[in-house]
Amino acid sequence: MSETTRRRFLQYGLGGGALLALPVAARRGLAASLGRRPAGALAGGRLRKFREPLPVPGNGIVVATPSGTNEYSFTQREIKRRLHPDLPPTTVWAYDDGSGLAGQAGSFGMVLAAESGTPLHVSYTNRLPDVYPDWIPVDTRLTSPNGRTVRPMTHLHGGFVAAHSDGNPTTDGGLGYAPGQTQHVGYTNQLPQMPASLRWFHDHGMGTTRLNVFAGLAAGYLIRDSHDTGAEPNPIGIPGGAYEIPLVIQDRQFRADGKFLYPASGIPGVTWIGEYFGDHMLVNGKVWPYLDVEPRMYRFRVLNGCNARIMSLGFGLPMWQIGAEGGLFDVPVRVSELVLASAERADVLVDFRGLDGRTLELRNHTPAPPVSTPAPALGAVMQIRVGTSVTHRGPRRVPDSLPGQRASLHHPVKTRYITLNEIGAETAGWFLNLNGMDFEQSPVTETPKAGTVEDWVWVNMTGDTHPMHVHLVTFQVVGRTPYDAAAYQKKYGGPTGVPGGISPEPFATGPMEPPTPDERGFKDTVKANPGYFTTIRAKFDLPKGVTAPQSYVHHCHIVEHEDNEMMRPFTVVP
Repeated sequence: MSETTRRRFLQYGLGGGALLALPVAARRGLAASLGRRPAGALAGGRLRKFREPLPVPGNGIVVATPSGTNEYSFTQREIKRRLHPDLPPTTVWAYDDGSGLAGQAGSFGMVLAAESGTPLHVSYTNRLPDVYPDWIPVDTRLTSPNGRTVRPMTHLHGGFVAAHSDGNPTTDGGLGYAPGQTQHVGYTNQLPQMPASLRWFHDHGMGTTRLNVFAGLAAGYLIRDSHDTGAEPNPIGIPGGAYEIPLVIQDRQFRADGKFLYPASGIPGVTWIGEYFGDHMLVNGKVWPYLDVEPRMYRFRVLNGCNARIMSLGFGLPMWQIGAEGGLFDVPVRVSELVLASAERADVLVDFRGLDGRTLELRNHTPAPPVSTPAPALGAVMQIRVGTSVTHRGPRRVPDSLPGQRASLHHPVKTRYITLNEIGAETAGWFLNLNGMDFEQSPVTETPKAGTVEDWVWVNMTGDTHPMHVHLVTFQVVGRTPYDAAAYQKKYGGPTGVPGGISPEPFATGPMEPPTPDERGFKDTVKANPGYFTTIRAKFDLPKGVTAPQSYVHHCHIVEHEDNEMMRPFTVVP
């Protein structure tokens, strides 16, 4: 990299956004080497690691209290929570269930437990500050007409719901819920679309998702059924009870006063940054915690809750993945690393037998190609301390089969080609899009017919991996095909990128590569890698009693990208 290029990068700040303007190899090297941070930041090396135990249900994680029969009521409010013993209490935005435990329930300290087949009514009342405080840098170009007013809108990620309960920005004009207003939603938990699985709910405010989730508005949504009860022993021969551990992983920057730090861009007239990367790891809302385990088998429910970081996680031990976003697999899959982009989940078994008295670490590595991310290195995640005695022996072998399913849909009636574009990087007009169109631009180009199966092909025109998420459905990953992106761009590109609807098949440079073993089951988020077009297959059913048309969205789940136009509506039509 030339000194001129380096200086120009530095003047735009070190928050991660300007990294997108550089070639992948250059920005990776730069991200890893930069040690400076904006004024007031607390450097990652300042906090000692593994000082406090991991919060788990019953000890630091609040299981939401129902407000009535199959009803839950949350108040979104600002609280203080100590995330590390050497930090002052951190201001966090939280879902308060009224149990009196809100001081513990911010920044992934809350989980809502549900049952497959039992619908829930949930309400969210906005009692947050009327306007964004100074520690949350709003870019009003992205929030119009909301400006600086705090107007959250909660989305059940992975929910099979009617459009009015989805919490997406096509609802109510995308305005969100003003101070004092309440959002009322119905979560169907309908089978077969919502079997036992880990979903989550988080804010989806128009142009402010990245900020509201960063501030803490996210929580777990755990679905149980008669097979996967979560008890110990679990009927399907896997760990349960105290031996089933959620691991919600986030990266954050901090100020010295304990507040979260979200850098602003240095581009004149711009606040938004392209990607947010932290220099501290939080697990279940604690900075670099430790977990005491017994020398036996455990089940970990892992969620990548980062704004933008793609992680490759490993214990240094074999793991057996038994499920993903859409629930359990039909058989366990042995894996050595969990490569998870933002919003992806993994359900894994790890056996600590024979490791009595050992100390291990869950570590994060840079994902191997073709996954591409500019995230600077952040290796340590949490510590594992293996004890010497077992309270309950639990299962001693990984089951041969599971009551889940392999994703296997057939007979797509249509194939849709959707391009992922990045425009004007390193300028005040920098934005991303799908199909060369703004979010609200007409017409809606994806209009699947209710009850039909379609293939969607995401054609990545950028240099980075994008985790693509579709509301309403879970889907099958069909495969990824390498192609000549430069030739495709040269033939079809315009001022807003390559429009959608144009097959990249003539530009393929090799055969389709099959899904990775960990993509065996149904998913709601998939990694669309650079240099490839990624094909998924989904059945666009609607919940019972819900009639078409119903409008939802699909988008990149790097939430900075989502907030700056890499999102489009789709409508399920009659």
